[in-house]
Amino acid sequence: MSSTKSPLFFHPKRLCLYNFYVNRSLNTPNKKGFTLVELLVGISVFTIIVVGVYNAYVAVYQVVSVSRQKIAAIDLANEQLEIVKNMPYAQVGIDGGIPDGLLSRVQTLVRDGNTFTATTTVRNYDDPFDGTLGGTPNDLSPADSKIVEIHIDCVLCRNFKPIRVTSRVAPKGLETASTNGALFIRVFD
Repeated sequence: MSSTKSPLFFHPKRLCLYNFYVNRSLNTPNKKGFTLVELLVGISVFTIIVVGVYNAYVAVYQVVSVSRQKIAAIDLANEQLEIVKNMPYAQVGIDGGIPDGLLSRVQTLVRDGNTFTATTTVRNYDDPFDGTLGGTPNDLSPADSKIVEIHIDCVLCRNFKPIRVTSRVAPKGLETASTNGALFIRVFD
């Protein structure tokens, strides 16, 4: 061995120390990949984010679907009321009912890919303005106008709340004597 000192990077022991300091720091260990715990935590966080985004998408889709169903049902109710308003007053009623008329009691209609059930109810209305039947003054023609109620329901639709629309239909002229009457029943239990 010579007494002269060799440079730092040529000495075998010093070369190892040099490589240790250059390639590895004392404060941070060598990281060549992820540990299993880090991988599981990353996958869990990613899964939570993806599930949250998916649930938000599904919720928005359901709100849009319910909104479209409601709009279709309201349009259907308006359509049925327009049919009633364009009929002659004498024909406004349920076929075979009181008052008798041309309307069907229950109809199954398809709008926007959904099947709706439209139930129509027509009742005579005795307006107290000109008196009531058996009252003072006595109204001999108690069918002053008719109340038309249309109930729209969708059995197969999820989260659908039924829609009920009511309108009053009155004759064009003044009320006249008619063959209509009123039947009062008193029930005792």
